[in-house]
Amino acid sequence: MAKLALLGGEKTVLEDSGKVATVPLVPEKAYAKIEALCRAGEISFSSSVGEFEKRYADYIGCKYGICVTNGTTSIFSGLFGVGVRPGDEVIVPSFTFWASVGPVAALGAVPVFADIDPDTHLLTAETIEKKITPKTKAVLVVHTWGNPVDMPSVMALAKKHNLKVVEDCSHAHGSTVNGVKVGCFGDVGCFSMQGSKTLPAGEGGILVTSDRDVYERALALGHYDRLGGTQFENYSLTGFGFKFRAHPLAIAIADASLDTLDELNALRSKNAAYLEKLVSDLPYITTQKVLDGCKRIYSYHYVRYNPEYLENLNLNTLLMALSAEGVSCGSCGYGFLHKSALYTGDNMITGKPFAEGYKPSDDLPNTDYLAARAFMMAPRFETECTAHVEQYAAAYHKIAENIDELIKYEIDNNLRDAKIKNSGRSINLYKKA
Repeated sequence: MAKLALLGGEKTVLEDSGKVATVPLVPEKAYAKIEALCRAGEISFSSSVGEFEKRYADYIGCKYGICVTNGTTSIFSGLFGVGVRPGDEVIVPSFTFWASVGPVAALGAVPVFADIDPDTHLLTAETIEKKITPKTKAVLVVHTWGNPVDMPSVMALAKKHNLKVVEDCSHAHGSTVNGVKVGCFGDVGCFSMQGSKTLPAGEGGILVTSDRDVYERALALGHYDRLGGTQFENYSLTGFGFKFRAHPLAIAIADASLDTLDELNALRSKNAAYLEKLVSDLPYITTQKVLDGCKRIYSYHYVRYNPEYLENLNLNTLLMALSAEGVSCGSCGYGFLHKSALYTGDNMITGKPFAEGYKPSDDLPNTDYLAARAFMMAPRFETECTAHVEQYAAAYHKIAENIDELIKYEIDNNLRDAKIKNSGRSINLYKKA
């Protein structure tokens, strides 16, 4: 039995994943596009942005697209586009990045946190329905880690209760339900193109819709210069107080990335599925369930830890041991929004709660459960790197084979009750203190 690297043995993963398993953030083809824009002086306004909006909307299957500064403003614009107003309730998950929910409160609306399914990590029609009140205006679903929500069920529920649906697709560029891409089921689909996403722009976002009214409302919020010929033409001088114009150089990166998105998604999925197959005999890991008819992308590879199968080894110790083996892994910062000061505390500007009317949610058992157990098991594998994937699987088996020694190490170093602290972001790589 091989000795754990944490205890002085040899590492299992022999090469840095960033060097052998990932592609450059900026595609080579983007450099020529960026240079052309710079030489033409198109560094603020450019017709290339509009061309990308149409290209991406066509890719998703919608009529309209609007590029914005980032994924957060795409959600802000999307909520505004569907008519969310101060005092409205919007049902949201807590198991997500803060930017999914922050725009709800920024609009003066009230986030109402619903529970998730612990196997899919997602909202369901059943958990959403429990939170509907006469004040509910919309539902914001998140396709967490690239795994699609059961959109047909959510849309049937929304139709029954006359609710708007906003899809946060920040992890799901290319995920599908019954062959249809996420982002075009709801009234509006919102995508981040931040640098860690599968369609990166560095910083950027885009929203898509097939509803002309939603499109014009979303456009009005942050694009005062594009209101001619819309119902908001009278606001061309001022807009609605925001400017969300995307940077053409960033969109050039996203445009070049779209050329290879499907190809890379397929490769990421193949590698991730292979890793999951190789560790399927390890009961201390439960991979994210994908619903029938759904096709996920592996924007991030998070799983659920089951400590009862590793003698209740602390998750912090597990990550420490895996990291020592050369595994790129990390903790999960999701599942804590319903307890965060942004909603439970006072607004530093007004002295009142940021979301007036917010009621603390203390009935999210699955969210609390997953928040304590979810962890990132691997990075995106974006190259043909079968041997590297196999080394990852070997590292996970090595942990199980050496559990007695690892428990002793944990006890000897007073790590049994160690608490994990992270940023709450989607990526929190383990770093030795």
